[in-house]
Amino acid sequence: MKNIKRIISITAVVYLMILMLPTIVFSASAGSETDNYAKGWSGNASDSVVFDGPDFFTAGTESEINAVIQSAAAELEMNILVYMASPASARTNSETKKFADSAYEEAFGKDTDGVIFFMDFTEEKPAYDYISTSGKAIVYYQNHIDDIFDEVYNYLPSSSVTDYTLYTDEIKSGIECFVEQLKHYGRENSSYYYDRDTGNYVYFRNGEVVISSRKPFRMRLKALLFAVPLGIIAALIYFFSMKNTYKFKSSANPKAYVSPQDTQFTCRNDRFIRTYTTKHKIESSSSGGHSGGGHSSGGSHGGGGSRR
Repeated sequence: MKNIKRIISITAVVYLMILMLPTIVFSASAGSETDNYAKGWSGNASDSVVFDGPDFFTAGTESEINAVIQSAAAELEMNILVYMASPASARTNSETKKFADSAYEEAFGKDTDGVIFFMDFTEEKPAYDYISTSGKAIVYYQNHIDDIFDEVYNYLPSSSVTDYTLYTDEIKSGIECFVEQLKHYGRENSSYYYDRDTGNYVYFRNGEVVISSRKPFRMRLKALLFAVPLGIIAALIYFFSMKNTYKFKSSANPKAYVSPQDTQFTCRNDRFIRTYTTKHKIESSSSGGHSGGGHSSGGSHGGGGSRR
């Protein structure tokens, strides 16, 4: 009976620990997300411009476009760069992605809030345009990259044309359409993004963007809500299986068969046949810390490309 009571006590403790897990996780999540790499926005909208590599626009037209871009940058509180690539900037699709990510970081820094649009006017056929996002722009636009391209491509000329300079008005309209799409989709949402290159998650928490190696709490909570019922079921199965296996009865106690009055010990000796001494060498470690979540290789980026 004592063993059964012990099993019941242990099971009750395990059950209570399972019930306490949500409280522990909530408490740990309240202030433990210290590895937030997000840098936000500098507040300088004048850094947001169009880079006219092919030199399609006059100075006046370029100033008009910059005014539109900078107004949106101030409204959205993030960096916006439109990079118009000339034939000298021809790259493969994978190289274009890497270039867009690194060009953004060179202009605005790692893990800041913003977006770069690589517009392919390199005369490659088909052209490959790429949108790279950083910081909160990742969460804003990751699910809308294709929608943005669809709208912008209503204006940009096809890469099958022989002379882009004949379509400068259309290109200007395409850039303005891109800016409008940024404003249209530029709002906080409940989704998150996982960057496989850095191993970081990008999401909003309490109105602030978080770039962290830690999963969003809602992901951990889902796992917890799934694990708790399973833990309870496992504890109950274990309890009842042990209860059915060990059915102790009072008759199994040797005291029921032997009288303490009839059994007496006249001599008691403690004899040690041999002794053993076991020694373990404790090795010291020369390293006292651990590395982070792969952040040193570069900032976190979202985005996507499209052929034109």
